[in-house]
Amino acid sequence: MDMTLIQSTISGLKIASDIAKSFLELKSISEIQGKVVELQSTILSAQSSALSANAAQATMIEAIRTLKEEIARIKAWKREKQRYQLTSPWQGSVVYALKKSMCESEPPHYICTNCYEDGRKSILTSQKKDGGFIVFLCPFCKCQIQPLGRHSLGYPIKYVE
Repeated sequence: MDMTLIQSTISGLKIASDIAKSFLELKSISEIQGKVVELQSTILSAQSSALSANAAQATMIEAIRTLKEEIARIKAWKREKQRYQLTSPWQGSVVYALKKSMCESEPPHYICTNCYEDGRKSILTSQKKDGGFIVFLCPFCKCQIQPLGRHSLGYPIKYVE
C-alpha cells in the first residue's frame, strides 16, 4: 500500500483537528463560515486519501492471493513432475512415462513433453490412423507423436523403472 496515501489521510485529519480547535478563537460569523468551508475541504481530502488507501490495500490483497495460488500450483507441479521420467519408448520419439515406483495404482501412461516443460500434465492418447498407423496425441497442445513403422495392434504403454 502506498504510504503517502496513509500519511495524507493522517495529515488531513490533523489539519481538520487544528481547524476545529481554532473555532474557539473566532469572533465573527464570516470567520466561522470560512473555517467551516476549510474544515469540510480538509475532511473530504482526508476521506479521499483513506478511500484510495483502502482501494490500494484491496488490490494488494488480491495480488497476494493470486501469488499464493501460483506458488501452490508450482509446488504441486514440482511434486507431480517427480513421478515421471523422460524415456524413448520408440525410435525417434521421447515422452514422459510414469515411474512404476510412483504409480499410486494409476495405469501406465505417457505425458506430452511440450506440456511437461510448460508445467502441466497432459496424458497422450493413442489413435489408429488410416493404414494401421498409431499416433499419440496431446489433447492440450495437439502435439502428435508417430512411432516409426506400422503397427495395427498399438504400442504397449509401460511404466519406467
